[in-house]
Amino acid sequence: MYKCFFVKFPLCSGSLKLYSPYLMDHESDPDMPLLVDGKIVFFKTKNCAINFMRNHFCNVSYNDEPAYEFDMEDFIEKVRAGYHRGVVIDVLNIALDYLTAIKVEKYPNLSRKVIFDFADYATFHREIEGYFQSHSQPSPSELINFLYWFLGEIAHHSILYSRYAIAEIIQGKIQPLAIQAE
Repeated sequence: MYKCFFVKFPLCSGSLKLYSPYLMDHESDPDMPLLVDGKIVFFKTKNCAINFMRNHFCNVSYNDEPAYEFDMEDFIEKVRAGYHRGVVIDVLNIALDYLTAIKVEKYPNLSRKVIFDFADYATFHREIEGYFQSHSQPSPSELINFLYWFLGEIAHHSILYSRYAIAEIIQGKIQPLAIQAE
């Protein structure tokens, strides 16, 4: 069963924060954002996202925690310091889940394998400076550029909550398929 978390993204040069329902299933289903016709659905407020999900999805439980902030500044600081305290791996995991959901498999300048290898390392090691010293890719600047590219990619593959989005959901174009709209 999916559990709905919310991710707050800084889009439009960071001045606008949009919320994305992030559906997690710790069993067999992949973690992914709410999609309509292959596009990520964003909401202007967390309350709007919560109300929408509660009104349309009865088989999803909700997490009452504050929205996870996709914090690029903290990510950049941790990558440059070589010590991540969870921020680096959390941001990378969300990025990889969202890219998988929108079916983007090729990344500029870095291979998917390089990103996955680094994410695996960061999962088990708080000190990431050693990885940068022993591997030629990704460098801290390449990793930071990857995340900026990612924000552009999700902005390109997104839709802001609207009547159009509701119409698409009602017509059954919603993904993941494990969630059924009422």
